[in-house]
Formats: sequence, structure tokens, C-alpha cells
Amino acid sequence: MRLSPWISRIALTVLGACGASASFGQSAAIGPEPLFGTSSLIRYHVGYGEFEPENSTDTYVLTVTSTGVGRSTNLTSASFDAHPHLPSGAHLKSLTVYYCDTSATQHIAFNFLTCDLFGAQCNNLGSVSSSPPVSGPCGSSTVDLTPGNSTVENASGQLILTAFLPAAGAANVLLGADVGYTLQVSPAPAAATFSDVPTTSPQFRFVEALVAAGITAGCGGGNYCPAAPVTRGQMAVFLATALGLHFPD
Repeated sequence: MRLSPWISRIALTVLGACGASASFGQSAAIGPEPLFGTSSLIRYHVGYGEFEPENSTDTYVLTVTSTGVGRSTNLTSASFDAHPHLPSGAHLKSLTVYYCDTSATQHIAFNFLTCDLFGAQCNNLGSVSSSPPVSGPCGSSTVDLTPGNSTVENASGQLILTAFLPAAGAANVLLGADVGYTLQVSPAPAAATFSDVPTTSPQFRFVEALVAAGITAGCGGGNYCPAAPVTRGQMAVFLATALGLHFPD
């Protein structure tokens, strides 16, 4: 009796828990997820189901292999797009793609684009292709995006991750992708808001970020009072405003 793809997927999960897919799990492991901060790498995952055909004639199927579940095509080739939704100001660091590839010559080609809001005027941030993993049919590949020094600007553009599958069926299976980024403080403005935090102050950029975010208005008289202690009441204003805290319903 032929099992449905979803039943096969459940069976694959059980096998994975018993160690049957350990080779894929080891090849795809990229370390623990950091908690927060402007220096820690944050990973935004794009699942295979988020990749949609570029054209209505490009069809896809759910493919279950012994070590992975993903999207493939039943045509000779097909192109798929996904749209990662990262926060404005995110500093792009890396792109990791996950796949199953059993073809000796035909590999999935990934391109990470930044385009305007109409989907035109695109620039390629990085490219990477699949290749048969050494330890098994499924694995991952990573491209470094730091040389591009790219920052996400949702007000004027969008991110598009494309994947071209040149082979059908289990030969090319798209499993997903991770976009690595870091958070960063906004660039400093040209002029200072407070007379006691001039543009030459090492705290200038960070104080101006608080002002722009509506977290502080200073201590009065056009000053910020950078050396003054913070009361518990002021701390409550800072934290509640910065974190967007609110009363529960």
C-alpha cells in the first residue's frame, strides 16, 4: 500500500528520533540560537513551503526522502521564489540553504536579491548552489553576505530568495533556507538634539537613537544630563517604551 507524503513524513520524523537521519542533522547543525544583542547572529528561517513558483506553469510536489522533506518539481526544471520578512535596519550576514541533491551535474541555484517595491531594479546580494553532500544526499551550503554591507530597508525595497531546480523529483529537493543577520543601532544624525551630548560624544549615536524612538526627551532645558543617575521611575519609562509593554487584556 502506498503511503501519503504526510504519513511518510511522520514516519521519517520517527526514524529521525531513532537516529536514522543523524547524518543530515549533523551536516545541517549551525549552532545554538543567540538570545539578543547587536553583535549576535540572528537566523530567520524560510521553510520550503514558503517557496512559490515564479510562473503558473512551474508546478511542484512534496518530496519525502530518507533524510529530508521538501519541495521539488515534476517538470524538467522550475523556478521558485520566497520573500524573507526581516526588520528594517537588519544587517545581512549570511545565507544558508538546505537541500537534497543526488544529481551529479544538475544542482539547485540560489540567488538572494534586494529589489524595489515593484519587484524590479534588483541587485544580487549573494549566490550559492547545492552539491551532493559528502555524508549523504541532503545537506547545506552557506554564502557570506558581509562583504556587501547590506542593510534591510523595508520602506523602499524587498528581499527575494530565488531557487532554480534544473532536475525533477528527488534529484533536486528544496528544504529551506536561513538568513543570518544582526541588529544595529541607527546611524547618527548630522545635528545633536541635546547641548550636553554633542556630535563628538561617544554616546551621541545611542542617545539620538533613544530620542528618535521616543524613549527619552531629555531632562529639560535642551539637555540630556548624561551623567545623572536614573531613577526607578525613569527606568520604567525607558523600558516600557523601548519594549512596547502594555497591560494585558
